[in-house]
Amino acid sequence: MKRFPLALTPQQIASRLDGQLILRKSCKLDNVSELVSANKRSICVYEQPKYLDALKQCPAGLIFVPQNFDINIMPEANLIRIQHPYLKFMMVVKTWLELTAPKAKSSVHKSAVVPPSATIGKNVRLDANVVLGENVTVGDGSVIMANCVLGDNVQIGQNCRLHPGVTVYEDCILENRVILHSGSVIGADGFGYLYFEGEQKKVPQVGNVILQDDVEVGANSTIDRSTLGSTIIGKGTKIDNLVQVGHNCEIGEHSILCAQVGLAGSTTVGNVVYIAGQVGVAGHLKIEDGARIGAQSGITNTVPKGARYFGTPATDATAYKRMLVAQRKVPELLKTVKELQKQHEERE
Repeated sequence: MKRFPLALTPQQIASRLDGQLILRKSCKLDNVSELVSANKRSICVYEQPKYLDALKQCPAGLIFVPQNFDINIMPEANLIRIQHPYLKFMMVVKTWLELTAPKAKSSVHKSAVVPPSATIGKNVRLDANVVLGENVTVGDGSVIMANCVLGDNVQIGQNCRLHPGVTVYEDCILENRVILHSGSVIGADGFGYLYFEGEQKKVPQVGNVILQDDVEVGANSTIDRSTLGSTIIGKGTKIDNLVQVGHNCEIGEHSILCAQVGLAGSTTVGNVVYIAGQVGVAGHLKIEDGARIGAQSGITNTVPKGARYFGTPATDATAYKRMLVAQRKVPELLKTVKELQKQHEERE
């Protein structure tokens, strides 16, 4: 449950939306909640039939429901019938957060290290023990939380938010509205070595990382710098926790990488690609626009545009699922073969 200092009425909520308000009683709303933990001042959302029992017991002051919902199921509840109720519910949450957020103002903690060469924009917040390298630029409205370290020549755009304990290595660029969660590391050296004269020789990694507008990177994820050019994460792409993006990778716009995905060096990922948890991608491959890759898959070849891949090594998802179904029948098939073999032997 998330409580807000600003209370709203159902009418105020509905006025911002294109849904149908069914108002049965007046109330004030000051929190958003799951169905099972709601109270009379909660806003909730119902979209999936499997939660119908929880809905019937929910005392929330306002519930978002699908357009075809039978309002007689909840004869005393305030409802909004609307297209895409979960999406619209989350839009309300976002707006509520914005309405109640403290106004941005400049704030530099006394323990922050800010060299004279740094350029700090308007309404920037630097919390305790933040360390900025030489020639760092931080754009207007950005927030750098406690214990973050920005290397030399790092550029941070406007309205970015770096949560505690983020490290951004030298020369890396964050464009506008980028969010980095705690423990993420941007621009560490790519894993480049050459075996020569009996030992692994380190290949200098002198490129950088560019995170374009509205990129979000989850906790403890790492994005390695390019060997010479730039590792690029495209506009609007979202990266989950514990993801590894190798050097020289390029990810397109509005793609999703779920937890524990690993991209080896020089992988290219297109636009609006979904890569589920624990997928591993070999280096120098291409995953084309609109592809979907199922959890724990191993990618060893290029994935075509719009393809659905699954398995290790990954193949067409529909074909792989048929293979899994067939595998379950193997013991029964073996038993049948043995019986047929025995009958054949007895006839001889």
